Amino acid sequence: MKSLRIKLLSAVSALALSFSLAGIFPSYADNLESPENTLTDGTFTYELKNGSYTIVSCDTTSIVTKIPSMRNGYAITAIGDNAFVECKGISELEIPDTVRSIGMNSFAGCTSLKKVTIPDTVTEISSGAFMRCTALEEVNLPDTLTAIGNYAFAQCTSLKEMKLPPSLDTINPEAFLDCYSLSSFDSKSCDAFTFSDNILYNKAMTRIYRASVDIEGDVYISDTVNSIEPGAFSACQKIENVFIPTGITTIGADAFASCNGLKKADIDEGVTVIEAGAFMYCSSLENISIPTTVTEIGEEVFAFCTSLNKAVLPEGLQKIGSNAFLDCTSMKNIIVPKSVVSIGECAFGYKADTQKNELSADTEFSMSVYSDSEGLKYAKNNKLNYTVTDKSIKSMAFVVISAGAVILVIVFAVVLMSRGRKTASHSAKKFKKQQEEQQSEESYEKIIDEQD
Repeated sequence: MKSLRIKLLSAVSALALSFSLAGIFPSYADNLESPENTLTDGTFTYELKNGSYTIVSCDTTSIVTKIPSMRNGYAITAIGDNAFVECKGISELEIPDTVRSIGMNSFAGCTSLKKVTIPDTVTEISSGAFMRCTALEEVNLPDTLTAIGNYAFAQCTSLKEMKLPPSLDTINPEAFLDCYSLSSFDSKSCDAFTFSDNILYNKAMTRIYRASVDIEGDVYISDTVNSIEPGAFSACQKIENVFIPTGITTIGADAFASCNGLKKADIDEGVTVIEAGAFMYCSSLENISIPTTVTEIGEEVFAFCTSLNKAVLPEGLQKIGSNAFLDCTSMKNIIVPKSVVSIGECAFGYKADTQKNELSADTEFSMSVYSDSEGLKYAKNNKLNYTVTDKSIKSMAFVVISAGAVILVIVFAVVLMSRGRKTASHSAKKFKKQQEEQQSEESYEKIIDEQD
């Protein structure tokens, strides 16, 4: 299969294979003969840097419960990048307070690790530090911690709760990507974040960092929110419909990835970019209407959305990333606007054959394209079925919706007077959504029918 982002840094395994593991020596033996500035004790390999030791690798077969604080009279102050990758013999780990830094991917793939306590000498958890620690249930973070790096706990599928320390002020993108059991954040002592109604926000509640996997049904994102951070709702499998308000301009990478119960996403005008993998693996998503403000759909945005049977792309859309609609096996036709100037590799019309580890063209798929357009070029280059149309999607598919705006405003006013503000807002949004979907469906079918 061609290179995909497909969930997460599978390069971790390759990294593990690239390490030159130390030979077998008596465990924890000091004063061993070794190259200058390097020490091996049979379990760990250390490097002497600036008067202290950094652990650079670990024998993946060793059973480890504790990291030593000293070796040969030198303190162990750092755990290096990739040092414990794929060490399956670690179930609980005590890190000494001599350690001041934990490197990138340092414990990635330690699938037996259930509990870890990080000393208060550590102020930052680096990118990917504990990703794919699938058995990890308990993490004790120090009060001194200020930042959690990208992918730090991604795919820690057994992690249920995180207590955020007082000093924490930065959670980097996708820190908790695909944490299928993460249901709660204790933010009581943390001034920078707040956990409310199953969603972790910044204190001002303008950014969504991570939702609880217990969030369910219809999810109305508050009008105060201006940013959905990457991975924010990933693996929230109980969501059925999501309503994204006008104030949001970007839907972050992997924002709703692996939301298997998500059937529809109502995206208001205002969003300009849908980042990579935003709705990847949403296997129940049936149709999507992209607002006219969107100019870019990132790579793999709707990849493996196997129930997706219709996608309305607006005029004004300029870029469609590679594998954007890969393996959307229920979608047999797409209308590509003339405004599109860039279409990535395998964006449409390809399905994945996991047994053969390759992609193949979907012979039942066809494209509706414009003459002298990027869509036509793509269809020809990939030998896909296509028809040429020079009708305006903008006028056909969206003018009807605009014409109904006055009616929707009146309905909204009536509902607002008859119900509480919050309930009215949600009801009006749902009614507006239903009307737009009906009008869009009629326009979409009309375009398709006129081409036959």
